[in-house]
Amino acid sequence: MKNNFAGCVILYNATEDEIKNIETYSSKVNTLYVYDNTETKSNEHYFKQYSNVNYYWDNENKGIAIRLNQACVQAINDGYNYMLSMDQDSSFKEENIDQYFNAILNFKEKEKVAVYGLEYVKKDINDKTHEYSEVDHLITSASVINLNLFYTIGKFDENLFIDGVDIDYCYAALLKDFKNIKFGKIYFNHSLGSFAIRGSIFSLYLFKKKMSIHSSLRIYYMYRNMLYIEKKYKKKLPNLIDKFVKNQKYHINKNIKYSDEFFTVIQFKRKAILDFKNNQMGKFKSSILIQISKND
Repeated sequence: MKNNFAGCVILYNATEDEIKNIETYSSKVNTLYVYDNTETKSNEHYFKQYSNVNYYWDNENKGIAIRLNQACVQAINDGYNYMLSMDQDSSFKEENIDQYFNAILNFKEKEKVAVYGLEYVKKDINDKTHEYSEVDHLITSASVINLNLFYTIGKFDENLFIDGVDIDYCYAALLKDFKNIKFGKIYFNHSLGSFAIRGSIFSLYLFKKKMSIHSSLRIYYMYRNMLYIEKKYKKKLPNLIDKFVKNQKYHINKNIKYSDEFFTVIQFKRKAILDFKNNQMGKFKSSILIQISKND
């Protein structure tokens, strides 16, 4: 079975425990491509024990989209039909990944499916959960890409760098009349991020609650890429885009409201709008304060 599957994981300043997550799925794929975006040092020594790992490091953070494209192209050239994409903070139980791959290979209309994905909140699975469902998008981690459709869909959009890369690819697949399938009764282990006790600036930080808060830089990518995806698909997928924008704005505004760097986040949001208008996509350029001050 595993001869049909390659795997890919993209690392960025990964901890030893995060690298150990690879042990939960590396033996289930024939080849695992590890792309390391860590800019300070190579982590190749961690992978010498794996006979099926191809490790790539070029001392540069190239984001998600470029690395996924590199992995997919390499997997296609190596003769694979499917590629499992994993985040460094995600892992599998052996029985779940076996069940997952079998479900893919036995899926009746697999030639029409662009991406498969899983549930990552186990408590959401119950007796009423469907075996699978068609969805508008799937997250990158634990998704399986049908490589036979990769060039037809048009690769991952490298303008996005990070954030929204998975959503964009799934939307592009829908426009080609392909499906995104989520298996509802199979799950994987996925970190939901770090949490902190935060108060809102609008309550003068007096009332606090447990929150998942993104960095100012992540807010930049979320907002800029939201505008980009909205423009790209608004006419062709209006209902999906309305839902996507509403959801993104909710999470962005929540992060701004509860950030302990309120004014910094506002600056990054303004920078995101400015860069989108100027078609400045890809990796964030660090001269944020200089560029903002010039446009005041």
